[in-house]
Amino acid sequence: MAIYTDAAPSLAGSTIMLTVLAFLTYGLRVYCRLSRKSWAVEDWIMTIATIPFAVLVAGCIGGAFNGIGILNSTFAKPGNEKYEAEGKKFFLIFEVGYCSAIIPIKLSISWMLIRVASGRKRYLYIQYAVIATFVIMNIIALIFILIDCIPVEAAWSEEALANGGHCQPSYVLADVYYACTAVNILTDWVTAFLPIPLLWNVQINRNTKISIIGLMGLGVFASLSACIRLKYTVALTNQDNYLYAVADVVIWGFAENALGMIVGNIATLRPLFRILRDGRTSDYTKSPIFQNSHRTGGAMYSKSYELAEHGQSVNHTAITTVLERERHSSISDGDSQKEILDNVQRPGQTEILVNRQVTVAYD
Repeated sequence: MAIYTDAAPSLAGSTIMLTVLAFLTYGLRVYCRLSRKSWAVEDWIMTIATIPFAVLVAGCIGGAFNGIGILNSTFAKPGNEKYEAEGKKFFLIFEVGYCSAIIPIKLSISWMLIRVASGRKRYLYIQYAVIATFVIMNIIALIFILIDCIPVEAAWSEEALANGGHCQPSYVLADVYYACTAVNILTDWVTAFLPIPLLWNVQINRNTKISIIGLMGLGVFASLSACIRLKYTVALTNQDNYLYAVADVVIWGFAENALGMIVGNIATLRPLFRILRDGRTSDYTKSPIFQNSHRTGGAMYSKSYELAEHGQSVNHTAITTVLERERHSSISDGDSQKEILDNVQRPGQTEILVNRQVTVAYD
């Protein structure tokens, strides 16, 4: 049996939709990284994040069918009384899942930026400070959530309260939520806008620069969910229709985590976007002028020799055109942004196009 009315359908629908998108983009991330042999530290971190994220999903969907989003008048109907305790239990699962999942999700995005900014100490120190800030704040929030009621069962059980259990005043948890949300919003915005000064003076195509900054700045969307959640955090102090009021907190708290995972995954899908745009599965296209390709010493050379035919003339000139194209044999797509930055400091090492004209005189 389940109770599914009032605001519960909105909670279930939004959770299911964002969960599908989150795991879909994660699957595409795994495909892109493994197929191009570019699996990195941030991919392991995001993989670890799927475990607490699954706990968060369980808390949201389980709560949608067991009391979260339900009015007190609905609980008063015969047979519905037990769902009030179940709803509070699933809300606690949501709170634990939120703090546990958002740490590795945000860390994965930050670590990607750290690899891009390798060697640029100013940006690295900023990002390390950002990581320390949101990790410490969310751990503190998790501890407060777990000790808010002693024993833990007192958070949902009237019997535990009657047997000597107690909970902190509701405003204490609300204040912790405000502080945690504020820190998450601040760190999201710093992480989102850090690529702008990092790439500002890099001499690359403007559209490429915009796409890189845009992909890495998608974290703003996750912070918008946190901004909206601030509006509903006051519901934690609402003693009337408590579980109905906290439904919006759950919806936007889950959206913050899910969107963080989605945008973190999308930022790694540039190879897939190129395939869809160009309609090919390789970064290299074959044309008549690049037919004889072979690898030598870790570089790709494509050469074509075109010799003009010579006749009976004593002095005939033939033009030989030699085109050479050199590219690193293996460039990780995960390092594509980092590779762009490195090329500014070491020009000419990534790609060389040589056009030679040789004049041959026949006697």
